[in-house]
Amino acid sequence: MLKVSIVIPVFNDSYYLLKTLNSIYNQKNVSNISIETIVVDNGSNINIEKLIDESFDQVIYLKEIKNLNSPYSCRNRGIEVSTGEVIILLDATCVPDPNWLNNGLLFLNNSESDIIGGNVLFDFEEKLTSAKIFDSLTNIKMEESISKGIAKTANLFIKRNVFEIIGLFPEGVRSGADVRWTFKSTSAGLKLKFCQDAVVRKPARDFLELIRKQWRVGTHQPLIRKEQGMRTSILSSIKTVIIPVNPFYIRRLVTSNKSKVFNSYFFRLLVVAQVVKWTMGFANIVGILRMKG
Repeated sequence: MLKVSIVIPVFNDSYYLLKTLNSIYNQKNVSNISIETIVVDNGSNINIEKLIDESFDQVIYLKEIKNLNSPYSCRNRGIEVSTGEVIILLDATCVPDPNWLNNGLLFLNNSESDIIGGNVLFDFEEKLTSAKIFDSLTNIKMEESISKGIAKTANLFIKRNVFEIIGLFPEGVRSGADVRWTFKSTSAGLKLKFCQDAVVRKPARDFLELIRKQWRVGTHQPLIRKEQGMRTSILSSIKTVIIPVNPFYIRRLVTSNKSKVFNSYFFRLLVVAQVVKWTMGFANIVGILRMKG
């Protein structure tokens, strides 16, 4: 019997965490799979442990003590105590489809991969907004990322020996450590592939959540680019701030989704994209100054 360890960092996302755990324990075609689920609390303001104990007494609950505000340190704590042959990294807000686990494990085995990234689809929760549409069109594009040799930890299947080769994630990092870690893995010759059928569904972000996310990502981008041997400069970041969003870029995003509904949001998407562009540009400047400091 194959044993898998599913590691989930959480910070206050109790509603989605319970949905995610419920989905894990209602997976189909897993009679030959032993599931070990590890939830690592990142300093939540609510009693996550009690919430889990009331509904999922088989779940292992841990707390990250030292590096709060770092989901990668949380993942490290879960990986350290895990016993599975395959370690799956899943966000608390990523709710798996019924055949997610079976599809992912079959692909991991049949493709002879070391790491696979599953499909992340966005849930608009009955309220479509321009920010949510933009988030769904631009963030966690797993297939595109994997084609560049990197991946996000929202839905990642990893053979245990990969951690023995590459090591754990950098401690205390808030954002971008998944891109750095997967790039290190593929640079070492390990195989990273995309599995379309290992599907999880994640709520799309509203405007303020989106901007906070882009700021967080933007401040860490210069370090990631440096590690990948790419040049970065304050001048290029200033250009990002000054040059307006190309409307044809938004048109391509909308067209690529093939949703007629999205067309009616074109001008609102253009506004959101411009604010995101300013945010990323200023965040990049801050990130560069941090590296130099």
